[in-house]
Amino acid sequence: LTAEGSISGAVEAVRAGAFTYLLKPADINELIFNVQRAFELYSIKDENIILKQQMLEKSGRKLLVGNSRKIEEIRSKINTIAKTDTTVLITGESGTGKEILANMVHYQSGRADKPFVRVNCAALTESLLESELFGHEKGAFTGADKTHRGKFEIANNGTILLDEIGELSMNTQAKLLRVLQEREFERVGGSGTLKINFRLIASTNKDLKREVEMGSFRNDLYYRINVMPIRLPPLRERKEDIAVLADYFISELSKEMNKKISPLSQEAIEIFRGYDWPGNVRELRNIVERLVVMSHTSEINLSDIPEELKINGRVKSLPKAGASLIESRKEFERQFILDALSRNHQNVGRTAEDISIAKKNLYKKIKEYQIDLN
Repeated sequence: LTAEGSISGAVEAVRAGAFTYLLKPADINELIFNVQRAFELYSIKDENIILKQQMLEKSGRKLLVGNSRKIEEIRSKINTIAKTDTTVLITGESGTGKEILANMVHYQSGRADKPFVRVNCAALTESLLESELFGHEKGAFTGADKTHRGKFEIANNGTILLDEIGELSMNTQAKLLRVLQEREFERVGGSGTLKINFRLIASTNKDLKREVEMGSFRNDLYYRINVMPIRLPPLRERKEDIAVLADYFISELSKEMNKKISPLSQEAIEIFRGYDWPGNVRELRNIVERLVVMSHTSEINLSDIPEELKINGRVKSLPKAGASLIESRKEFERQFILDALSRNHQNVGRTAEDISIAKKNLYKKIKEYQIDLN
């Protein structure tokens, strides 16, 4: 608003970022109309960016692949909680697919047509992260030449994913706690309070309870975000899904590369199952991509499989040379029980149910094979 109107002044104001230029005394209806138009225009710009991103994701949306009992339980849990606005905490090792779960929660919710905003908390410094989360006013710091809307503001009425939330500094944690409690915040360098409506999904590969005990994560924030926890198991705990995942990736990558590659042979699958996959599903996909890229025929041969998989896989899956049938059977049974116990975190009751054996009989096998449950 200005009392001294001129064409050059109007042009200068718009170049500096003004939406429009009004002369005093301003007509209140015209002022309100222009404020509404400005708000709608900038909201539409943000929504267009988000919607383009969502369209790309929906056209090739990643799936939670697997038919193991653990994966079925997670799918069932997501079907239930997605319909609510409950805060979700997704935990799991790197490469297990935590972002896929976050996508599923958002796109099955009532906010599916609203923004889904992701923030990688590990990728930004503390000062940059605050500006990224809460936005900043023009002149808030050196280089802030215009007002910047933060991720929380853009996520209004939608969902925000704070990936690797365990990497937040204690100072940022305190500010985040207030946003979660009050559903309001101020931009960096600003004094006005902004009210927002959002759903929070947080993910981490850290044990946040242990981080609380160590004093590096706020106890009150932990209980605020740990409303609906979902633990995504590592691949070594759901080895029955390895064949399904490998075939899924072969099919997906074959289409991308315009190839026709057959599913893995049974012997190749046994080698894959014998490997512990420290990089989890991400590592499996990378290995499969390498095999598809390098394949010159319609089949993936054993000679194509990386040596580290063959060595580690065969150590677990094949009996010792010269072993009798009885010794081989016992070695297989012992390894089978060890794998099942690992999947079920050494819980004998759950393991017995998992492999369809009476609990007392499983204890007998554990004693027979001198398996340490610690």
